[in-house]
Amino acid sequence: MKFHHLSDAQWSLISGLMSWKLPLERGTPRSDLRKVWNSMLFVLIHGCRWIDLPKDPDHFVPRSTAHKWIKQLSENGVFDRVLSGLLQLGVRRGLLDLDQLAVDGSFSPLTGRRRGGVSWIQRQGIINPSARRWKRPTSSGHNNGSEWRRTS
Repeated sequence: MKFHHLSDAQWSLISGLMSWKLPLERGTPRSDLRKVWNSMLFVLIHGCRWIDLPKDPDHFVPRSTAHKWIKQLSENGVFDRVLSGLLQLGVRRGLLDLDQLAVDGSFSPLTGRRRGGVSWIQRQGIINPSARRWKRPTSSGHNNGSEWRRTS
C-alpha cells in the first residue's frame, strides 16, 4: 500500500474520530493537524524512521513536530481512539482480513535485556555487563584495532 497524504474524505473521517478539544494555542502558531496526521501515518504505514519523513511542507510537518504530536495524542488517548475507530470501520466495510494478522513482539518489556538477564552480545564477551562498555583490544602492532575480544 502506497501512502502519500490524506484525501479530504479521509481527513474528515479522522477529524471526526478525534472528537478532542485542542489545547489553547500559545506562542508559536499550531501546526496544521492534517499535516501532522499525514506525517504520523506516513511513518507508521511505511515503517520508516522519523528522519526518513519526506521534506514536503505542503503535506508534512518536520519530524520533531510529528513526534511531539504523536506523544501528545497518545497520552490523551486520541491516537488510540482514532486508530481503533479506523480499524472498526475497516472491519465493518470488509476491508480487513483478520485471518491475516501478525504481531511484532520485538519491543516486549519481558525480554531478558530489561529484566537484567545476560544478552547474546554480553555472552560473546563484546560488552562488559558491569561497565556496559565495548571492549576493544589495544593495538599491539599485529592487530589493526578492528577486532573485538573478550578481556579478562
